[in-house]
Amino acid sequence: MSLNEKAMLVYLNISFWTARKYDRKISQEIEDQYHADDAGRYNKILIAKEHLANIQKIISAARTFHYENTLPWSDNGGRLLPSANYFNYVKSIQCFKDDFEREVVNFIRVYPDLKDEAKQRLNGMFDEEDYPEVCTLEAKFDIKNMILPVPEADDFRVNLTADEVNSIRESLEKQVKNSTESAMKDLWDRLFKVVSHMSERLSDPENKFKNSLVENIENLCDLLPKLNITDDPVLAVAVNEIKAKLTANDSQTLRDNDVVRSKTASEAQKILNKMRHYQMAA
Repeated sequence: MSLNEKAMLVYLNISFWTARKYDRKISQEIEDQYHADDAGRYNKILIAKEHLANIQKIISAARTFHYENTLPWSDNGGRLLPSANYFNYVKSIQCFKDDFEREVVNFIRVYPDLKDEAKQRLNGMFDEEDYPEVCTLEAKFDIKNMILPVPEADDFRVNLTADEVNSIRESLEKQVKNSTESAMKDLWDRLFKVVSHMSERLSDPENKFKNSLVENIENLCDLLPKLNITDDPVLAVAVNEIKAKLTANDSQTLRDNDVVRSKTASEAQKILNKMRHYQMAA
């Protein structure tokens, strides 16, 4: 199967009102006070940040999910979404959108009261023009998700000479090849990172670690088969070995049992030694 039959390009664009405003007047007054020049920018916090905290958390979680469940592809923001992970991705992004829209509605409902609160908090620094009208505020919050096919070397519908078509085809084929290699290297890098972290935390009996030490490896091992767009058998074997040897015991067992901890640390180091070769070759 060609790559465009196994994956697609996905874009995630999030816009939101930051509730911050550069105050040129205050910035100049501070520079005059300290006899400074081009020393910085003073940004007013128009709405106390705790009132936008829930929206910010959803945005952060959506972006993290987007990057974890896709692969690097192009410089213009597009990322590769394997077909095997399509339904999970779309369903989860829709949940983020629903949560986002609900929190935006809640924020807009109390926005007039928050603006009155800001008048007291900012005092002489308050400026009515810094605040958008309620009717336009909602448009400043949005989550857009666009999915497009991966371009193929034969996707030309313009009148070009044979030499021009061949040149473009060769260029596109090279781009797809390089992007695919970069995407697969990203998977090896992710795997190397979590195993390296486990090795580092378990190697010293005095090191403390969170429950997420094992959970992160389990979650990644469940996700990577869906992102393995080249069906790399070496990666598949590595994932199975890591899951079998490094997630057989939970974090509490690793804390309580020195023998199990030492054995798991040793297995992690052995896997790391093998992965260094695979990571360089990927």
